[in-house]
Amino acid sequence: MHQRIRERLPHLPVLVDTAEKHRDEQAALLAAARQTPIGETFDHAGRTYRRTRYRWDSRSESQHGPDAVLVTDEEFGERIELLRKEEDAFWAWAIIETLRHTGVRVEELLELTHLALVSYRLPDNGEVVPLLQIVPSKSNEERLLLVTPELASVLATVVCRIRGDDGRRPSGGPLRPARARDRSHAAAPIPAQDRLASGDHQHPSGQPSPQETVFEPSARRVASVGGR
Repeated sequence: MHQRIRERLPHLPVLVDTAEKHRDEQAALLAAARQTPIGETFDHAGRTYRRTRYRWDSRSESQHGPDAVLVTDEEFGERIELLRKEEDAFWAWAIIETLRHTGVRVEELLELTHLALVSYRLPDNGEVVPLLQIVPSKSNEERLLLVTPELASVLATVVCRIRGDDGRRPSGGPLRPARARDRSHAAAPIPAQDRLASGDHQHPSGQPSPQETVFEPSARRVASVGGR
């Protein structure tokens, strides 16, 4: 394993840059398509696309929402579902960035919930330090990781993505219930901690209740796309 890491580590900057560029390109293409009426063509990054829709979709143009962003590449005739492409690009970027800034295992990433973000007030100077709570996995011990500014930026982008423009999590968002954590491994409460998630997620006993994972559904979908 160590040998594989040494061989692949020099390629990490290329992976990071590629993921970020792909995310931005897909977001820009989706935005351009949304501004184009169905049936019309538009140019983007040197390519011509035509906004279209599924044959079985009988809704009028005014009824089409963000779930119907379909285009056809005029040169190759390929039909592309842009909303799905943009979703995959965003979550691939978010997963890569979170893994590289935390060093957590994949199974630990899949268990991250809104309540994983906590804060700790230092007793000496009162400074508030953001922490990321990692549930027990291979080591069978819960861990707390310091959230760097780079990681904080990634997590903030993910949270904004999930909550939407109105600041609330969409009912049909990319989250699902996670397994309940084993309370025998729960860490002792952090003094003066201030959980950054909503209080209605907290179990009355003070212990974590089954939460909604942030990365699991999207990580599995991205993995399935990459394996094709």
